[in-house]
Amino acid sequence: MDLRDSVLSCIREYGMLAGADRVVCALSGGADSVCLADVLLSLAPKLGFRLECAHFNHRLRGEESERDAAFVAAWCAERSLKLHLGSGDVAAYAAEHRLGIEEAGRDLRYGFLESLGDEKTRIATAHQADDQAETLLLNLLRGSGLKGLGGIPPVRGPYIRPLLYVTREEILDYLRQRDLVFMEDSSNSDSVYRRNRIRHEVLPVLRALNPLFSTACGRTARLLRADETLLDEMAAKAFVLEGESAVLSVKELLALPEPLSSRALRQAAGVFGVLPEEKHISALLKLAASRNPSARLELPSGLAARRQYDRMIISRCIADGTFPETELRFGAWTEIPEHNLLVFWGGKTEITKIHGKFTTYFFKKSRICGNIAVRPRQESDHLQLPGRPGKSLKKWMIQEKIPAAVRDSIPVFADESGVVAVWGLGADSRAAALPEEADAVLVILERT
Repeated sequence: MDLRDSVLSCIREYGMLAGADRVVCALSGGADSVCLADVLLSLAPKLGFRLECAHFNHRLRGEESERDAAFVAAWCAERSLKLHLGSGDVAAYAAEHRLGIEEAGRDLRYGFLESLGDEKTRIATAHQADDQAETLLLNLLRGSGLKGLGGIPPVRGPYIRPLLYVTREEILDYLRQRDLVFMEDSSNSDSVYRRNRIRHEVLPVLRALNPLFSTACGRTARLLRADETLLDEMAAKAFVLEGESAVLSVKELLALPEPLSSRALRQAAGVFGVLPEEKHISALLKLAASRNPSARLELPSGLAARRQYDRMIISRCIADGTFPETELRFGAWTEIPEHNLLVFWGGKTEITKIHGKFTTYFFKKSRICGNIAVRPRQESDHLQLPGRPGKSLKKWMIQEKIPAAVRDSIPVFADESGVVAVWGLGADSRAAALPEEADAVLVILERT
């Protein structure tokens, strides 16, 4: 199979062009990108896409960078290909954001490429089999898991890598056969970059042991990506999204094998763009196993995890939920905007019909001491529901399994002698009355 057939096979196997009518090829001017652009140009009529090219000038190599940009412009003009040019001061960006030169260059380059796309555009990059081998070894040096050892995926979002199963040697043979000129990047020989040391010092040793080492790495990466995909799919079933939170069952989480439970937690945090470290995953598993049903854990980037009895909630950190005290006027409706509530406190005869969607508490007005106010709970609050022993409001909330994170946000209605009602729990027996005996009502309407 020649190189063009290998590329065509890769495009079809991974559905790289599904739904696309335009391909933007990242063209640096080097051997790999020239090869890719030439192959894609030859395949465009057959596969029905429009080819364009893009070049990003990193401004790191002075005249050499300008030379490469001029070469790419001439190459595209000769073939009547539309070219998108971009540039950025990578060194300044790296210093400003405290990044390495390679990482800073990648950020700026990919930002430029993504600005060119839409839903029907694919961005083709010239990563090839030797790049895959280098990436796998780099991630192995860092102590990576399956995701890192899976290396460079053939497709990631709008990015496609049609050369991923083609070696550098095959690319150079193709360029010689086609008599295609390309530019050499002098920084590729600079041993200050770890990737270059692997390329020039490590890979030759490994190829002496196995001439097809890059091909073998590509096969290994493909197998590990398949395992990674399966485990990801299994782990994704361990949590659900509820509003702006990721929710996990503590019991189900602890029953999973550790590779799945830790993966599920990473995915749940990943919903918020946070990549937790191993120490954070360990802390989350301890939180799940804790006997404290309201335990809480702070995570990086403003994320927090909290227990709600048999559930673990992962979400952005929120305020404590407290709200200002508001006095109710007898015979009037009062708005509680923090809870989107309307509250009526007044005579029973003033409410002509008690609607089923209202929360209504009935009272004897003579048993109310002074005015009623709605406020957050206080440490000294005590509640005795009719026919049940009295206890602290905190104990009631624990007994009713009200999550600790929301207890301070629950409206408490109190007069000068203490609690008269708690929304969601009921009215205190001191002032409560049967509907037929009551002469005052507290009506709570939750507005939609």
